[in-house]
Amino acid sequence: MGADYSQAEVLEALARGVMIGGAVGVLGGLFFLDFHRALALGLISGFFAALTRLRLKKRKKPGDAKDDEA
Repeated sequence: MGADYSQAEVLEALARGVMIGGAVGVLGGLFFLDFHRALALGLISGFFAALTRLRLKKRKKPGDAKDDEA
């Protein structure tokens, strides 16, 4: 990720993404898809969503207050 983030920040963001993605995958498995496939897809998508979020946060301009509320 680069030197801009500490290892703890990156691991926290990835853990959050994987947990949220896994939870959404489980819901999808309960209602729509095969449970194991839905869980795996949720975990993978959560991982990539967390990476995307970190990259967007890194590119944010210092004066941009749009993302500060979240």
